[in-house]
Amino acid sequence: MENNAFLSTFPSGTSQAFGKAQDQNLGSALTYEKFAAEFAALPLSSLVASFNSQVGNRGWSSARAAHNRALIDELIRRGIDVSAVFDGSRTSFAHHVELNATSSKLVVLD
Repeated sequence: MENNAFLSTFPSGTSQAFGKAQDQNLGSALTYEKFAAEFAALPLSSLVASFNSQVGNRGWSSARAAHNRALIDELIRRGIDVSAVFDGSRTSFAHHVELNATSSKLVVLD
């Protein structure tokens, strides 16, 4: 009952907006899980190709964010040094990369 009183102080439809935001977060989490599962099944060469396909792409969406995060997480999970493109919070898709198999490191090409 107290919760309803709290919600009634907001303009009409606000609680519905909160519900939509929660649904979008859930959708993003499910999208991340989908990409994570796909990336786990791919060879490293395909992960590098997926990274390179994002170079120069300036469009943005929650699906792209989930894709990119899942991609970096999978590279890290496999022991790949991604420090050339990932600083711990941001990923740079400014340059194409290749995998140096000897050092297990992504290397910037251009």
